[in-house]
Amino acid sequence: MGVLGILMLEGKMADVPGCMASAETFGYPVIRHVVRGSRTPRSQEEAEAMLPLYVEAARELEAKGATVITANCGLIALLQDELSAAVTVPVVTSSLALVPAVSKLVGGRPIGVLTFFTEAVGERNFRASGWSSADIPVVLGGVGKHPSWLEFLETKEVTPALREQMRRDLLSVVEDMLAREPSLGAIVCECTMLPAVLETCGRTRPCRSSTS
Repeated sequence: MGVLGILMLEGKMADVPGCMASAETFGYPVIRHVVRGSRTPRSQEEAEAMLPLYVEAARELEAKGATVITANCGLIALLQDELSAAVTVPVVTSSLALVPAVSKLVGGRPIGVLTFFTEAVGERNFRASGWSSADIPVVLGGVGKHPSWLEFLETKEVTPALREQMRRDLLSVVEDMLAREPSLGAIVCECTMLPAVLETCGRTRPCRSSTS
């Protein structure tokens, strides 16, 4: 069986089922490797500035036995070419790489891209993932304007009440995307924090958080 290697941002990560730091997310072998000196990027420039850190970490992760490598931040898609060239195992930095295949499945209809901060995702991210919005029409939607998601970004913790508010806010973003483009064929989640609302926390305690 292959081993999934995950390049983890340094610092406190959400130990929430569905998120990459949680042991409950994957049902197969996983190696999590912290990228020393990294931090959560909020712009394309901040992500690209961490290239040397990620190249070194990817090589270390391969040496640990990872047979495929990914990252726990969608903005690392900007480093796709450099990281895949630095190691001998496959590298998939972002779900944005799936957009061309998804587009074919829905007959070329527009694709929704759900992210955290929409200003951090654009043509540079798309091209780094192997396609262009000139060929595949996309509609961006971001949860970062909602206090519930900003709280999660800050604390990396989700109480049941906060999860419900996050879900409502996420659905409002999707509704806005559909209002802007009724022919939307599919939605791709670019941000790795988004699956946190798809799992159910225990009713008697908050979801855990941890330092990765």
